[in-house]
Amino acid sequence: MARYSVLFVVPPQQYGYGYINDFFWQEGLLYLASFLRKRFGDQIDVTICDGNYRSLQECRDIITARSWDLVGFHCIDHTRDATFELLQLAANNSSCRRLVFGGAGAIFGAEQYLRKGSSLGTDVLVGACTDAGERTIEALLTGIPPDEVPNFVYLSGRGDGARIRRSRRVAGRPDRDEYLDHLPFEMYTEIFDYLELQLNRPDYPYTPLTYSGLSHEGCPHRVWRDGKLVKSCSFCAIPARKLAYRPAGEMWERIRVLDDLCRNRLGERLCSIKDWGDSLTPRLLRDLIATRPPEYSSMRYSGYLSVADMTPTMLKTLKGMNCWSLYMGVDGTSDSGLEFLEKGYSTPTLWDRLSYLRDHFDFRIEVGVILGVEGETKASLQRSVEAVQRVSDMFQDRVIVVQGNMLVPMPGSLVFHSLTRRARTHALGDPLELDVQGRINLWLDQFTNVTFQECADAQAAIEQISPRRHSYSMPRPA
Repeated sequence: MARYSVLFVVPPQQYGYGYINDFFWQEGLLYLASFLRKRFGDQIDVTICDGNYRSLQECRDIITARSWDLVGFHCIDHTRDATFELLQLAANNSSCRRLVFGGAGAIFGAEQYLRKGSSLGTDVLVGACTDAGERTIEALLTGIPPDEVPNFVYLSGRGDGARIRRSRRVAGRPDRDEYLDHLPFEMYTEIFDYLELQLNRPDYPYTPLTYSGLSHEGCPHRVWRDGKLVKSCSFCAIPARKLAYRPAGEMWERIRVLDDLCRNRLGERLCSIKDWGDSLTPRLLRDLIATRPPEYSSMRYSGYLSVADMTPTMLKTLKGMNCWSLYMGVDGTSDSGLEFLEKGYSTPTLWDRLSYLRDHFDFRIEVGVILGVEGETKASLQRSVEAVQRVSDMFQDRVIVVQGNMLVPMPGSLVFHSLTRRARTHALGDPLELDVQGRINLWLDQFTNVTFQECADAQAAIEQISPRRHSYSMPRPA
């Protein structure tokens, strides 16, 4: 019988199943499982409950079905309410005395989750990983005191006397030989069950399977100094090599393994690569192109590209990567909005670069325009709607979607910090106690001259100009 039993949970999204047909959160959990199984061998049993595939009730049933030495939750805003409910349920399980948060939400907004643990019993350790979690989980299972657990922030005390403390220790990523030779997909089949569920949905717009997470292979946002992580980003919840690019050939080998598994399990092959972040560089892309196996020479690429990085060199390199669609971080259509979001370019530069893209490349495009930035007015909302019409006219049938996104004060962000400071100085409600809608309303009330409904009306007008279509439901370029 295993000495340790560990459960990792991806809670169901608040808004139902999402259109996710790739390996993103799940792969991060597979890395954790791979490391722990290599580290503890037969002494550990690691279970993954993927709420993308399972209902909330099924997640409840798994948590209460047996005793767990540790339960970990993947945290994002869309799973916040479900996470809090499952946290309480796990704490009520008398055997589980270690509850840990991970993922992008925990890395940058741990406090909102840890506060929910202040009402739990004092014998329950509630903490959050500030990195991918391998060294953190290993230490917690072996009984190391909380203040000595690497990459860990935790709750000390309960009730009104609860304090959030940060461990003094920081540890880097394990070496490659500390993981299993291959990620244990075959041990955690529900990840493929989820993909199969999505592929069989009659309203599902995707057709090919997509590999996601490419930017994590050589993310320059991860900066280590003297053995300590001094700069990171939310995507670093998925392991990357510190201070060095992962060799491009390793990425293609991972694609091959996943491709074989997908063919065997689903009868489908991997057909595309998606980049979730803006951390790719022409150098890394050129390395990937140079080492691409012949059987993947036609594999498509789609990804995010900030207008600030939209140089001729980058665009030419993307073309060599078989890029056919880009999500562009416009995130503002006025100089005041771009300055507030620290985009590093002005409105004229925005239109110059979009014109260059239109005239020299045949990429399909997605554009997100943030509504509700500091100083937003009815007039600036109208300018955003007009800008979307201009983009739609420029790119016509090459537009996948130009969408209006409501600014969301995410815990850990500069926007959230500004909102918290204003709430404190004006004796307002604590933003950490509010749900997403509440935080948006508080932000709009304090930092803009518009209401939620006026932003929603602008979103509706934008949707009328550019109806949402997903890239995989569109005809492929020749």
